[in-house]
Amino acid sequence: MHKCIHCNVTNCEYHDKDDYCCASEIEVGPHYANSSNDTICATFKANKND
Repeated sequence: MHKCIHCNVTNCEYHDKDDYCCASEIEVGPHYANSSNDTICATFKANKND
């Protein structure tokens, strides 16, 4: 069983080859979002290899 969450942002440091985010914790915001289109992943960190 995979303990990471599905994510298809391939240029993030926490992305693994199976399309999962494997950060130890994630932060999604902003707190005033009204729909999923209003949210962002504050944990995103650009992969230095890209």
